[in-house]
Amino acid sequence: MISVRFLGTGGARFVVAKQIRASGGMWFRFEPAPGEEDGPVTQIHVDPGPGALVRATSAVPPCDPAELDALALSHKHLDHAGDINVMIEAMTAGGFRRRGAVLAPSDAFEGEAVIFPYAAKFVASRTVLEERGGPYHVNDVELRTSIRHIHGVQTYGMHFRYRGTTVSYLPCGRYFEGLAEDYATHHPDVLIVNVLRYRDSMKVDHMNFDEAKHVFDVVRPKVGVMTHFSTRMLEQPPERLAREIEDELGFRVFAAYDGWTLDATTEIAAVAGR
Repeated sequence: MISVRFLGTGGARFVVAKQIRASGGMWFRFEPAPGEEDGPVTQIHVDPGPGALVRATSAVPPCDPAELDALALSHKHLDHAGDINVMIEAMTAGGFRRRGAVLAPSDAFEGEAVIFPYAAKFVASRTVLEERGGPYHVNDVELRTSIRHIHGVQTYGMHFRYRGTTVSYLPCGRYFEGLAEDYATHHPDVLIVNVLRYRDSMKVDHMNFDEAKHVFDVVRPKVGVMTHFSTRMLEQPPERLAREIEDELGFRVFAAYDGWTLDATTEIAAVAGR
């Protein structure tokens, strides 16, 4: 069984600074379904931006950082990594329990690092993510990375595979030829896409809504999810845009919201049962 709790669905500096939408990232939970072969429950917090710890511990039911198996960064921008160090401390009981893993691009550890060296020493495993890298393993979960995104700092998408199911995350970055095709090679059952922009002429390293729709069309997941919204996207609102994609492309599409949990296993099964 796979679930994803959205501890924040805000993107862009203004939305994050004003906390119009939260910026706590995503909490993945992988566990054997009833009747399946036993195995560990694996929990991975992806892109813990500003407020991640507060959002996790105040959620109902709470997400307990002491139960985390790993923290993973798609890239080091602060709206994705602002709480990485405090989450490391929370995962390791302030460093007194050396445990867990941190997976991130090399520039998150080096140079203008966002992962402090003292905090990095608290974890049992540090993995540098590389372009089209992997498989990296966190318990029974296999992680592979995407082609490098165009986004100013090292940025990679993530493909989580667990017991025959793949959930892919396409983070920030400018659209370019070959991006969608790279994700399609992993045949994701669920594709989560950061859709910061609606329709504008801004020259920034983020996809707009129409480009995201094209990616969904090329990849053709069973279930699509949009997240990481700017004010322009929120004005539409995202729920209407999700229905537009769903009607046009013919598969289930959600607009994530703060605190929402995607039961990926149930949604995939519902598609298979149609």
